[in-house]
Amino acid sequence: MSDSLQPDADLAIAHVLFIDIVAYSKLAIDQQKEVVQQLNRHVRDSEQFRRADIAGKLIRIPTGDGMVLAFFTSPDAPVRCAIEVSKAARNSSALQLRMGIHSGPVDQLSDVNERSNLAGTGINMAQRIMSCGDAGHILLSQRVAEDLIQYTKWRSQLHDLGDVEVKHGVRVSVVNLYTDEVGNPEVPQSLRRAVGRKPIEKSRVPIRSQRLLAMICVSCAALVMSLRFVPAVPGLSQVWGNEQALEDWLHRTGRRTSTHPELVFVAISTKSLAGPESTKAGKDRMLQLMAEHPFPWSREVWARLLDRLFESGARLVIFDLLFTPPNEGDKVFRAALDRYRDRVVISSSFDFENGNDPVLPNADLIPPPAQYDDRVGYVNYWVDKQDGMLRAARFFTSQRQLTGQKPSPSDRLCASLVARAMEKLGRSNEMPHDSQDHLIRFSATDAYQPHPVWEIADPDLWHSKYSDGEFFEDKIVVVGPSTSVGDARDVIDNPISREIKGPVMHLNTLAATMDHEFLRKLPVTLDLLIVSVFGLLAWLLLGYVGRWWICLLSFLALSVAYLLLAFLLYNLLGIFLPVVPPLATLLACGFLGFIAQQIYNRSHSLLPG
Repeated sequence: MSDSLQPDADLAIAHVLFIDIVAYSKLAIDQQKEVVQQLNRHVRDSEQFRRADIAGKLIRIPTGDGMVLAFFTSPDAPVRCAIEVSKAARNSSALQLRMGIHSGPVDQLSDVNERSNLAGTGINMAQRIMSCGDAGHILLSQRVAEDLIQYTKWRSQLHDLGDVEVKHGVRVSVVNLYTDEVGNPEVPQSLRRAVGRKPIEKSRVPIRSQRLLAMICVSCAALVMSLRFVPAVPGLSQVWGNEQALEDWLHRTGRRTSTHPELVFVAISTKSLAGPESTKAGKDRMLQLMAEHPFPWSREVWARLLDRLFESGARLVIFDLLFTPPNEGDKVFRAALDRYRDRVVISSSFDFENGNDPVLPNADLIPPPAQYDDRVGYVNYWVDKQDGMLRAARFFTSQRQLTGQKPSPSDRLCASLVARAMEKLGRSNEMPHDSQDHLIRFSATDAYQPHPVWEIADPDLWHSKYSDGEFFEDKIVVVGPSTSVGDARDVIDNPISREIKGPVMHLNTLAATMDHEFLRKLPVTLDLLIVSVFGLLAWLLLGYVGRWWICLLSFLALSVAYLLLAFLLYNLLGIFLPVVPPLATLLACGFLGFIAQQIYNRSHSLLPG
């Protein structure tokens, strides 16, 4: 056998890159010249080309509509060159390339012009593999792929396309190389026809990878949904626990209930409690009564205040004060309450520390049962048990409900101070007639500034500041403390202010009721449905968006869009969308799915099927 070998034979193993310009013959002559020049420039600028050329380890052969580069260096040299050329040419719409790479024997010879040329299976096989591709494809023979697969960095870029029959009935194994920047992830048209495959969408991942991603997304969504019912899991419970903090943030930064100029806060201020100056005490009977002894003053003060406000044209006066023990002036105040019974509301309360017993106006003012008198409304609010914050108002309640029993339709209901006010205003049909807590949209923190009661009693200020009462024309007045009165400290913790005064809270509730500014949370089933939808969206993005940076941008865009949707729904419709659980599901699925996908691609990139 050795006798047949010639000692000067030029047989060698070459690593061949065959480049073809797609649809070259369809271009005009000047366009053909331009794209060939572009290709030559991109190839000459390639680092792999320059290295091999300087070392004398490269043979280049033009083919008219492309070229052949035979590297006699390392097996990955033509692959690196192909990637460099693809990156350089990707922004050119006219220069569309397909490439085939094979390592095999070649025979060096001279053409008719005495220039170096090559022949042999190395060249032929590279051309046949190239001819299987479409625009953008970088196709490798199985031999080249087996050399590259030994290195970790190449594994995720190689994707087996199976065997295909080429020219003269030869069957070859073809491998597709692509990354997020170069290559074509689609199965070539010739291979689809050859093996009867259905078209595969760009960037679709293998079936087994899709199943893995589906398992991850289902598991993440199921975990988040289960935490809705198991809130005490350390760390993980914050997924749903932080939702309340986000809703409070919307309370503070979102749209507020409009400030009603007809709502006025007449305050028992610190200066009011100190009493008027002795020089002013004789100017008005109200000032005289306030100066005679410390608060609580004679209730004749309140009778005279009602006369003064209603004579000025006030629509309604609401007292956020408890008139429980008998006091001087009750008879006069009783006469005023009867005289203005359709335009005045006074307070009652439920003593939560003493069995929810009602604290009512004394019988000298309102005959029993005072809690059902249409001039009496309770001032209580029910705070959230978790953090003690007030976010909702209850317009009606019953003794049965207060004792923890389920309300009955036969219960006789007690009305809140705001509910009685709405009735007096003739707008009772605009408020909820149930015993549920209703979330409200708060007004601005500085919406209702106090007007000290002593100013109204002072004739000089009544004239100069209030225009002899014109200020109060058609006003709805809430009278109550703006400072601590005795041992009582009438302040309420809520999302917009740590210490909102009780009378101001009533004004917030009244304004929200008048404007129908009630907020709503979605039912638990809808919350869970939204979480599951985000799990599905995460799976679709991971499974059908191949380029990682597009997938990342899609996740970020979806998150931002959902946050904007939540903000808009709160502002426009008063609906609280769950935000933290769906986004936690999306991000967890995205992070774990991306990691799993990378591991899967590295370990399965060259496995058949």
